[in-house]
Amino acid sequence: MNPARLLPLFGLVAALLFGCRRDELFTDDPNARLELTQDTILFDTLFTSDTAHPELPSITKRFTVRNNNSNAVRIQVTLAGGAASPFRINVDGAATNDTEVEILGQDSLFVFVECLLTPNNASNPMVAEDRILFRTNGNDQHVQLVAWGQDVHRYYNINGRNYGIIAGGQDPNGNPICETVEWHNDKPYLIYGRAVVDSCSKLIIHPGVKVYFHGGSGMWIYRHGSIEANGTAEERITFQGDRLEPMYYDLPGQWDRIWVMEGTQDNVFNYCVIRNALVGIQCETAPWLPMEPTSANKLVLDNTIIYNSSAAGLLSRNYRIRSTNLLVADAGQYAVALLGGGEYTFNHSTIANYWGSDIREEPAFYLSNKVATAAGTQVRDILASTFTNGIIYGNNANEFQLDLDNAGARDFTFRHWLFRTDQPTNNTQYFPEQWNIFRNQSPGFVSTGDKNFHLNQNGFARNRATTTSDPVSFQDLDGLDRFWGDEPDLGCYEWRP
Repeated sequence: MNPARLLPLFGLVAALLFGCRRDELFTDDPNARLELTQDTILFDTLFTSDTAHPELPSITKRFTVRNNNSNAVRIQVTLAGGAASPFRINVDGAATNDTEVEILGQDSLFVFVECLLTPNNASNPMVAEDRILFRTNGNDQHVQLVAWGQDVHRYYNINGRNYGIIAGGQDPNGNPICETVEWHNDKPYLIYGRAVVDSCSKLIIHPGVKVYFHGGSGMWIYRHGSIEANGTAEERITFQGDRLEPMYYDLPGQWDRIWVMEGTQDNVFNYCVIRNALVGIQCETAPWLPMEPTSANKLVLDNTIIYNSSAAGLLSRNYRIRSTNLLVADAGQYAVALLGGGEYTFNHSTIANYWGSDIREEPAFYLSNKVATAAGTQVRDILASTFTNGIIYGNNANEFQLDLDNAGARDFTFRHWLFRTDQPTNNTQYFPEQWNIFRNQSPGFVSTGDKNFHLNQNGFARNRATTTSDPVSFQDLDGLDRFWGDEPDLGCYEWRP
């Protein structure tokens, strides 16, 4: 017989033998159970989606289903809530609500779960629950699905652009719309892309509001627009990324920045927390207009915390800043970088850079009257600036750097400051009272690893500040009275027993 004619016959016999063998490998034992690596899948906290953007579900979680039996099993996998469930499952690579799958002996498969919550038009959190059912030879097991959700105000890009206007814009005739938009503390605000406050318009953010940014998103206060974010010690305003799982709590670089440009009104941040951005706040005159003078308006940063920025906490170019009780901590490059012309009033600041994610060469604080523009490096004027009652410290040998060009004005002074630095601080033009300039003495922070920059009772920074006429400084960043005993403390926090 021709050997070639035997091949189909051998294939048929092999298939029959294999099929018989598979049937013999399946068990119908009612005691056969699966090992489920999770008994509950928890999503905490998800933002609701909407019908216009159903492509934005939660992150995907997974668990493993293991068959520890010697023989294979057939199992029925069912999402109890079916198509109406807010949860979606994928079993062994297939999206399904109800399917039968086989798992060979001592083998396993993956189940993936995501959740898409719909708005409930309520300010209070919601909870959604369902179960994935596993039936093996009449033996029932399940994995519980739980999702805590929060309804949100959503802002998206418009017409494919990388920004969307949230205040202002143009009417159908191309005329500018000047308006004031208020964000109240009813629901959080979730931003996809760059949210723009356009020229001649203003955004007012009320106490307690939480603003979340999707990856790469940010806020842009365009030229001649303005923002007023006024929180309180009890109800701070928060700006952060939209990933709320514990592993993202202190992960830097989750969103882009708050970008503030020049205008006719001050831009105010009071009792705000800005965390886990690429750049916390960037304030500057229009970089495409290199001859623009220093901003006429100010950036006001009172009782504000900026931390865990993967590049810079506060980046300024040709801007005026007034700040009291400011904490800028842990940045991948500079915590505070003040470049070009400016006018600065900093009182009771803690600038602490204990960045540990990788090697950092830049100092925590950098002050220069030079700035790079489209027309090349320019030298600008630093005018009538005062830095009082502060701490600049970190885990590098030098955390304080002046980079000055004599061609520009350099009118600034530091009084009552503690520096970690290997640079000289004996120039009385900039440090006129040498007796209140302190160097390389540990401030006495409670725990830099836990980002707790309060002072210990015996910390070196205690009782070394001076009283000023600034009414914001009468309380510290926690809202506690500074003048309860001895001299006030350096930095944004006052020690209290």
